[in-house]
Amino acid sequence: MIRYLRYRSNYRILGQIGQGQFGRVYFAISRKTGKFVALKSLPKGFPTNRFLREFSCLISLRHPNIVACKGLEYHGQGRYLVMDYGEGGTLRDLMDFPADLSLRLCLDLVIDILAGLEQAHKKNIIHCDIKPENILLSLTADKWVAKVTDFGIAKITENSSNNKEGSGYTGSPAYMAPERFYGKYSYACDIYSVGILLYELMIGERPFSGLPGDLMLAHLNQRINIPDTVANPLKAIIIKALEKLPKRRFFSAQEMLEAIQIAKAKLKFNREKTKLFTLTTISDLTFESNDFLKIADCHKINLMINNNHHVYLGSQNQLIKLSKDSKKIEIINLKQSLESLTLLSQGYLVLTKEKQAEACQYYFHYFSENIPFKKVEPSLQLESKDLKFSGNVEGDWLATISKPKSNEISAEFKIFNLTTLSILKSPKPCPFPSQLISLDKRYGLAIFPRLSQGYKRTYLYLFNRRRHFIKGFSLSLLISELTPNNTNAY
Repeated sequence: MIRYLRYRSNYRILGQIGQGQFGRVYFAISRKTGKFVALKSLPKGFPTNRFLREFSCLISLRHPNIVACKGLEYHGQGRYLVMDYGEGGTLRDLMDFPADLSLRLCLDLVIDILAGLEQAHKKNIIHCDIKPENILLSLTADKWVAKVTDFGIAKITENSSNNKEGSGYTGSPAYMAPERFYGKYSYACDIYSVGILLYELMIGERPFSGLPGDLMLAHLNQRINIPDTVANPLKAIIIKALEKLPKRRFFSAQEMLEAIQIAKAKLKFNREKTKLFTLTTISDLTFESNDFLKIADCHKINLMINNNHHVYLGSQNQLIKLSKDSKKIEIINLKQSLESLTLLSQGYLVLTKEKQAEACQYYFHYFSENIPFKKVEPSLQLESKDLKFSGNVEGDWLATISKPKSNEISAEFKIFNLTTLSILKSPKPCPFPSQLISLDKRYGLAIFPRLSQGYKRTYLYLFNRRRHFIKGFSLSLLISELTPNNTNAY
């Protein structure tokens, strides 16, 4: 009799974090070490020679600005490349964020990219697909670090002085050097792509746009136009990097890197800060109701959330609903002071608090978009000295960690059904975090900052709906609060 054994993967997949040209990228955790990794899935039909080429490139490249490959993982549907996880997402994620990036940050990231490319070029490897989506970001105590990834279409050459012929072209036309469109490639191709990326970071858009055919004609024939808002030293670097002829560009990635460092030294960065968030003010809302103007004048608006149809404002013990379509204003007077508003897919969660002698009474109110806006009684009441909570955006569960009235060190971890606010799992003791974050239907994130005798560390642990904590990672700095990415929780 033949017995078939089911292979158990060394990694637990937590969610998809990207879609490459030839495969998907997943966020996973090692079952043995508890460390986070990225798994690039390569389907069964993926050509073995391409698979081995990318694997050999990654194994041979060891550099702080290149994503490291840890090995191979086989599974029932194909193969995985096991790579470092970039907790900061991609450069595209950062560029799409609704805030202004500082000039210092932009230049530092480009310097990182060029440092990684210089190492690849020394190993006779041409990346051939430099773009924001292929730049991963990691976080240190004082800065972002950019790392080059996805060597799936990289070219390996033994002679860096001559252009090589290829069979057609693959890559991203928006960032592609002119010679790539007729099958030639050299190290100068990567420098051209970095020039496009630098242009986009400086100006906010690429120099050329349109369909692939339009982009090809623009890269081959159209000269770039750089606004006067770009400093002259950087303007000269962009122009040289985007020369149509490869020999007119920078001789190497190191030469371009040094030019940016010289330009950076000439520029002034006094008082320049990276803007992480853009704020919406009450004056941005074009409501004409005198009633609303009275509310805004008399009360301090300290909470606000909005969805496609309504804006919800919190003011002391009042909850205000503004309809974007009808300009209608509705107000609910709550018995307790308003603490927080959490937007959900089918409604929102309101937390109110009432102070008492030794602890506070916390009240959760669940409002559905499908029922009229009216005063409702609290659906859930918790007594605690302090409380952290997170509601899943899709409206499935609510996680709370509360400090008991006694002087016990541990707190109580509970999971509730979000729509009924009935308890799903009995309390479980755990340390008290600084924040709970819902990531998806299955997982959340707990943040534990620790400061002891000058030693600073923040521990991040995943948890699931069964109240089980999964070992995560730590950072050598104190984090009080994180803001999840609405489109990519991981």
